[in-house]
Amino acid sequence: MFIVNGVSGASLHCINFGVATDPCCGTGSFLEEVILNDPNDGAYNLCGFEILPTPYMLSNYRLSIVSRQHGAGAHTENIMLANTLCNGMFGEVVDESTIEGAEIARASTWAEMPLKLIIGNPPCSDSMRQNIDSEFSFINGLMDDFRPPKTARRARQNIQKQINNPFMQFIRWSCEKLLRLQNNSVLSLVVPLSFLEAESYRYARKYLMEHFSNIWVVPIDADARTGIRSNSLFHTLQGRAVIILTRKFGEDPGFSEYQFVDFSKGSISEKENCLNQDINQVIGQFRTYNIDVNTLAFYPAKPFDEDKYNLFWPISDDNDHNAIFMNHCSGIKLAPTALFTHVKAPMLKRRSRDIAAGGVDAAREWFSGQDKPPVAEKVEAFQSALNSCGNAPAMDQLLSENIATYSFRPYLTSNVLLWEDVLKNYSTVGGGGTRLRPEIIKGFNHQGTIGFAMAHAPKDLHPTLSQFVSFCWYYPDNDMCTRGNSHIYMNQYYDKRRNMYRLNVSPDLFEKLGPVLQCNYEEFASSIVFYAYAVLCSQVYLDEFEGALFTVNQSDIRARIPMVADRGLFIRIRDLGIRLAELEKADYRPENLLEFDYDMICSQIPRNFHLSNSPHPFDEENEELVLTDGTEIIKVPCPTALQNLNISGYDVVKNVWLKFNSYNFTHCDFTPQDAEKLLNFLNTLETHTRIVAEIDNLMPSVLEDGMPLISPSED
Repeated sequence: MFIVNGVSGASLHCINFGVATDPCCGTGSFLEEVILNDPNDGAYNLCGFEILPTPYMLSNYRLSIVSRQHGAGAHTENIMLANTLCNGMFGEVVDESTIEGAEIARASTWAEMPLKLIIGNPPCSDSMRQNIDSEFSFINGLMDDFRPPKTARRARQNIQKQINNPFMQFIRWSCEKLLRLQNNSVLSLVVPLSFLEAESYRYARKYLMEHFSNIWVVPIDADARTGIRSNSLFHTLQGRAVIILTRKFGEDPGFSEYQFVDFSKGSISEKENCLNQDINQVIGQFRTYNIDVNTLAFYPAKPFDEDKYNLFWPISDDNDHNAIFMNHCSGIKLAPTALFTHVKAPMLKRRSRDIAAGGVDAAREWFSGQDKPPVAEKVEAFQSALNSCGNAPAMDQLLSENIATYSFRPYLTSNVLLWEDVLKNYSTVGGGGTRLRPEIIKGFNHQGTIGFAMAHAPKDLHPTLSQFVSFCWYYPDNDMCTRGNSHIYMNQYYDKRRNMYRLNVSPDLFEKLGPVLQCNYEEFASSIVFYAYAVLCSQVYLDEFEGALFTVNQSDIRARIPMVADRGLFIRIRDLGIRLAELEKADYRPENLLEFDYDMICSQIPRNFHLSNSPHPFDEENEELVLTDGTEIIKVPCPTALQNLNISGYDVVKNVWLKFNSYNFTHCDFTPQDAEKLLNFLNTLETHTRIVAEIDNLMPSVLEDGMPLISPSED
């Protein structure tokens, strides 16, 4: 593979009489490749550390076989059973009378030798929290180098959550072993793709920049969690990349640019061909990029007009800089969502009554076929709460009083049992996960509250930049954007400390733009919501500033909105935003823009039709949507543009409407009335595309040179 056959393999001559190490060697495949890709049979030592007995034994066996077949020469191999990250590997005295202690002592001796090459594929887990007790105090102390400066640290800070991820600990261990030695060295590791640009790893990247001389970066697998088809070599959803760092001893360390080539877009065979190229072939494919001083990313962004973009207003800013909205909040997280929502309110009541009577068995029947059915513990807690009502009429009254309209997904209004007492208890039941968001509840309880859900990390939603906002007229779900990525921006919010509602738009922006628009503060706040929503839906705007917008989450860098000082142009865009937002009202009825024969299509729906959530519902060639229950087939005209429409990370026809109206989720027949709702839904999406086209016609005027803009104040 390129990891070895490329830079590392070409560097074997420089590790003669030194040590090449894999600190998490598994079954020894990386060390095996070092041997196989060294035609000169160099005089070097290979050592590997592995914590699990089975792969440890297998790696010893594999390397002995390879050495015999390759012709054992000047190199040696040593595989040791040890936890690389424990204090014993940093010189702490261990009990050598035990097998474990003896192996750690031997491994520690090897780890103190003049290491010149460290390679490997460290374990990676967002949830793994091992290696954090006193036995690992040394590595945990070193991890401070990957944290923000102490003056910038806060409790529950998201960018510190990944510090104890094992792969981060292995990177820091490798740095500690290489950088203290008086020789040239190479570090080549497989890392999550997100390491290249995610904010959580910014200070780890900064450390590498300051302590090594050069870096080569090779994305191997794209992040399949965005919904793309996976051609993964590493068989993970997370995506993988290789980083290769070199350090020249005797020279001042530090680099401000990186060498980059992307192999993640090809098929598996294409990737293998790329990775198996000779280094002299592949080196010319690298391109040099300067490292952005703000993000410190090792991943290039598409160029954009930075001077113009800096004249726009950030949608929000966690560092209290001038921004459009003063507050935002994640949407409601129900956990389990399936237990509290249904697209039909009567069925939500019926299902709740069935669970009250039949408990887990009834729930199992209702949720069979769903990808994430509620766990038994949460079903039992729900059953107990319902039965505490005392009798059936009281239960029915409680259900009626607490079922509300719900902004569930883009262009899908559902119904939610927003039973606050139970949902608060759910934060601790069955693993927790529920977040009721009282500020959201209070906000949307108040007359006139409007808002939109926005993803702060559009790159986490979809492999290409697409619309990453959706409008909220009702209580919004946390998954209005995929992967729990939605942040809600409202025109007003509830101020708990002052026990009052306050407008949520910057007073500084109102002071500058309010006189232009000739409106009061309350009208201004609503206008800003609709205007910002319209701009964020514009494909012209997305294309022009893709380099700035198509990012991972960065707490101090948010999408920016141009605020035009031309009253007429602002109002035209705002009014298009209003029209666009109205499409997401529960009672919206569209024009028949797609010219459906409603009666003919609806009459084709047979009795007892159970709509399937088919993984392949489209006939793209004939521009049709295929409805089926596994036996019957009904074809509905559906333009390709609507089939492919992606909003906030969702393919809204396939993964929103069809999914939550399928039998697995409704547990009821799909009727001609439901077919009518589907046709209305498709016409609504067609209306959406046409309104966005109208916004796109205005956006060049907003972005053209000379258009007067209201800019944020200088800090």
